[in-house]
Amino acid sequence: MPGQIKIDDGAGNYTILTNGGSLGSDKTITIPNTTGTMALTSDISAGGLEEADLWFLTASTSSSGDLTSNLARNTGTLLSYKGTGMTESSGVFSFPSTGYWLVMAKAYMSSPGSGAGSAILYTVATNDNFTSEDRIGINRIYESSDNNYTTTFGQVIIDVTDISNDKIKFEFIKSGDGQIQGTTDPGTSSNFSFLKLGDT
Repeated sequence: MPGQIKIDDGAGNYTILTNGGSLGSDKTITIPNTTGTMALTSDISAGGLEEADLWFLTASTSSSGDLTSNLARNTGTLLSYKGTGMTESSGVFSFPSTGYWLVMAKAYMSSPGSGAGSAILYTVATNDNFTSEDRIGINRIYESSDNNYTTTFGQVIIDVTDISNDKIKFEFIKSGDGQIQGTTDPGTSSNFSFLKLGDT
């Protein structure tokens, strides 16, 4: 049977277009009796995530403050990203497009030396290019003795409506012997994931 396009008249009746079988498929497309406009390609999606990107911390730090350096996109065997990808400048991450985004932080934190310590990683957001900011996510540990290492996970879903002003950064706060671990091996370092879930 040749492929068909079926147009619904609203009463369960269809006008069937086959074009002499030249559609090249035996599949059927049904157009419902509703009003709407669809562009030839711009409104058609192949499905799945449009954007997926992963960055990691290339060196450890025990200094409180924003993570402004030692951030790199994952590279290595089978490692890649999908879409345009995030842009990073001095620790500030900019989004390539508007939409709902899942931001995840895997922070490998520790008190590696002589004594107890705490370590906090905040996910920090702005909607005015960091004229103002809010802490919207947290990873936290407290170690009561030295040589303790803990992997923590945090995640937030944000609605990016303006890529010039809606941005993310990460802030590290420590006490005592607290530290956030980073290495040149993306598989064993703290890292940051950005997944676009859909349009806003």
